[in-house]
Amino acid sequence: MDFHTATGSPSSSTSSSDPNLTNSHHHNGGHNHHDTDPMHSWWESISKARSRIHLLSSLLPPSSSSTAASLDSLADSDRPARSLLSSFSAYSALSSSLSSPLSGSGDDPLCQWLYETYQSSDTDLRLVVLSFIPLLSGIYLSRIHSSSASMPSLAGFEAVLLSLYAAETKSRAGKPVLPVLRILGHCLLAPLNAEEVKDAASMAVRCLYARASHDLAPQAILATRSLIQLDKRARESARATAMATAVSNANTPSKAKKPEILLVSK
Repeated sequence: MDFHTATGSPSSSTSSSDPNLTNSHHHNGGHNHHDTDPMHSWWESISKARSRIHLLSSLLPPSSSSTAASLDSLADSDRPARSLLSSFSAYSALSSSLSSPLSGSGDDPLCQWLYETYQSSDTDLRLVVLSFIPLLSGIYLSRIHSSSASMPSLAGFEAVLLSLYAAETKSRAGKPVLPVLRILGHCLLAPLNAEEVKDAASMAVRCLYARASHDLAPQAILATRSLIQLDKRARESARATAMATAVSNANTPSKAKKPEILLVSK
């Protein structure tokens, strides 16, 4: 798996001993003019967003020409990243590809697109990736418990989830269990998730609770215990609703059939 991002920059990779260039640099306060030019920053952000959208268009299956045309129109808008975030057709097309039985491997180009897009400084582009996390997590959890021998590697899904995990851990001062619980909470409590996804998330939460209890981590214990209780209540409520529906159906009298009238000809 070759998911990586460039860490260098043009300013850090080049140097000059020319005193005129050095003096010019000091006269500018040690900053590049482009770094403080809002118009340049805005245009650079637009260009990067358009580049990501055009790349996504090339990665999606060519079966739907309308989707490609839709993505091209999003790239040409004044706010391409925001337009991509708000596009239902783009979300549906990418969701369909991510749900493919062969998706999620280490060389999956869509996983690489999600991974690299999340490294962007554009908030809307990062939100695009975050909007797919519940779906991606649900697919991942349902597949890791599959007994199929032909199941492909899930390294691509894992790379995307770990990039989110690393970013959240850094922003939360090294408390790694919290972003994991956020992801599991989506899988556990979202009403439209399949039962096998909820069951896998429930098992994962209980494993985290056991680990937190072993490590004596108060915040993690409280968070995992809360999710376990919410899971129990949701399941009890679902069972009660199912029983009430069954009883109601049993007590509802069936509509009496009208007696058949046979017409006998004389």
